[in-house]
Order: sequence, then structure tokens, then C-alpha cells
Amino acid sequence: MMLFYLGIIFLAISGSNGQGFFPSEEPCQTVSGTTGDCVNINHCDQLRQLLNQRRPLPSSTFSILQKSQCGFEGFMPKVCCPRNTQPAPTTTNVTDVPNVSNEIPSPPDVTNHPNLRLLDNVRCGPIIEPKIVGGNKTTVFEFPWMALIAYDVGKRYPEFRCGGSVISKRYILTAAHCVTHLKHRLRLVGVRIGEHDLSTERDCDVEEGVEIACADKYQDFLVERSHPHPGYVGQRAHDIALIRINGDANFQPASVRPICLPIGEAARVQRPKVIVTGWGVTESGTRSENLLKVKVPVLSHSMCANFYKNEWIDISYRQLCAGGSHGMNSCLGDSGGPMQFPGSYINGRPRYIQYGVVSFGPKPCGIEGFPSVYTSVPYYMDWILDTMTD
Repeated sequence: MMLFYLGIIFLAISGSNGQGFFPSEEPCQTVSGTTGDCVNINHCDQLRQLLNQRRPLPSSTFSILQKSQCGFEGFMPKVCCPRNTQPAPTTTNVTDVPNVSNEIPSPPDVTNHPNLRLLDNVRCGPIIEPKIVGGNKTTVFEFPWMALIAYDVGKRYPEFRCGGSVISKRYILTAAHCVTHLKHRLRLVGVRIGEHDLSTERDCDVEEGVEIACADKYQDFLVERSHPHPGYVGQRAHDIALIRINGDANFQPASVRPICLPIGEAARVQRPKVIVTGWGVTESGTRSENLLKVKVPVLSHSMCANFYKNEWIDISYRQLCAGGSHGMNSCLGDSGGPMQFPGSYINGRPRYIQYGVVSFGPKPCGIEGFPSVYTSVPYYMDWILDTMTD
């Protein structure tokens, strides 16, 4: 009865009349991108297990079943079933293999890296007490390292489709999927920093109709070079990148500052909650004109991996999970933006430190009990500093 119910589900999803059969065990591509076999759902234990979840099926499970469909056998759905054998790793670097033991390696120690001189450890990550308190809204000087990534989309003006963070006067940290393997004919063209409200040229904090603090105008730059992590091949691992802008960012205005990066002891601190910032899609389904923030809980690696195992996604120790509360998470347009939290920095100074880069999550955003995934910055500090130049 359960399998007949699933067959009806598949018919409803596809709008099919039951035709378009596939030969038995026809090779196909699974939702995780590996090679599988197109078989009757009865013969695929991995996907049948998804039916054991409480009804109604979660939208994430429904999506997997929809994407796995590869035809029908009579009125029974056929699915692309993952093969039991695992594909050979594409690299011999053991850090590319998802960590399955309880031993999580320590992040690389970069305290003596020669390129630390390129980071402004004096002005980075200032903690500003907001003058206005109000939900998830931010003030103009609260997160001055936020960056918007601009793309040529074939229209008159470029569009902002990703976020990022200023880490030095010439470099923006973002996600690899924001700079390479771009979809829909997008072309990376520029970066804007010092922005807060996209609907205004002059950003001010206003209290009872009175401007109490105003920022200098935003700064626009062209992209000189982009550096996606060499391990990123269009999948979800190593989703981190650097953008080198074509001029020096001006750190004189209080609305533009770099964020501190996790160095030394700051790289090993575990945070129960973190703050994610961006101009992403809000609960109303529209993109926010104002920079927003949300505080979300961090999950353990084992819990994170368990959430995504039914999605056929391996979560590496180089990734972090956070969120899972209804409507409280990063969303579309936040990609590449920072996960941050105040902490003790060099010489014990309190500073905002970036621990993650927004990578991917469930659609729609903010599904109850389903966290988003972030690239863990501490594990890429050696690559970041190796890549940066004067």
C-alpha cells in the first residue's frame, strides 16, 4: 500500500501517464551526482527508507524522490538508485574525504604565516553597540565588512546575487559557487562595500524621524581576479573563494572595515550560536533592501551529517551546520556571506570573527529542523593566506 501511494506521488509530481519506460538497470545520475541504476523503487532500499518518515513527507524528501525519478514500470515508479560501491576519490588529499570518525582534526596553525601582514588586525571586526534595537534589522555601522557581489545578467545594470566579506584592503571572502560554474549566463563583474540600504544613496540610522548617524557613500570596485578553491568542482565541498578587487578599499569611513579571521586560539573556539548577515530573500519571498542579521544555533558535526544523509550529501569536518528553526536561517542571496560572532581576538581584544561562509541549505529556506551548511573558515586559513598577495 505504501509503495502504491508513492507511485501516485510520483505520477502527481511528473504529470506522467505512466509511459516512458526505462530498461531495467539503465545507468543514470543520482541526485548527488554519482552513477546509479534506474530500477523499480522496490529494488532500491536506500530510497525506500525515505518512506519511513512521518507523513506528510518533508519537502526535502519529496524533492529527493522527484529528482530521483527516471521512469515507470507499469504504474510503479523507477528511481536512480545509488550503487553500493563508492566512486574513487578524485584526489589523493585525505582532507577531501568526509570525516566519519569522532576525531575532528585541528585547523591549520597559521600564526607564523608570512602573509598575516596583509590582514589589518588593528581595525578588523569592530564591535559597535547598535543605537537602534529592532528585530533582525542592522544599523549602518554594525557590520562594516559586508560586501555585495555584482553580476552582468544581460540587462542595463548589474545585479547583486551573492554576498561576501571584506578581509583586507584588496580581498573579499565569498563562496566558490559565487565566482565559478555560474548559471544562467551570469558574469562576475564587481563588488560593492560600505552598503546598507539598497534603496537609498545615503544610508542613515533614523530614530523618530531624526537622522542620528549617517555613513559615507558606498565604494564600488571591479573584479581584478577571482580565486575559487582548487578543490571546488561545482559540487558542495570546498565552497570558498577569494575576489581581488581592482583598488584599495578605503578604511577611513566607519562604514567600511575588514572582519577578523580565525587565527590562533580564535580558530579553536566552539560557538553555541552565531550571527549570519545578508540581503537575502526574506520570509515574504522578496529580497531585502536592508542588511539583515539572524542569530542561529550551531550543530555538532555528527548531527549535521545525520540531517543530510537522506539527501545523499556527505558533510565534511570542513563544513559547519547552523540553524534549523522555522524561518531563521540564511537564504537565497546570502550565498558567500559571513557567519560571525564576537570573540576574543589577538591580545584578548573583543572582535567580530568570521567562522563560516554561507554555502547551501534547504529550499524553501528556514525549514523547521533542517539546518543550512557553511564552509568552515578556520580549515581554509592556510589556503586563504597562501592565495593573498600584495
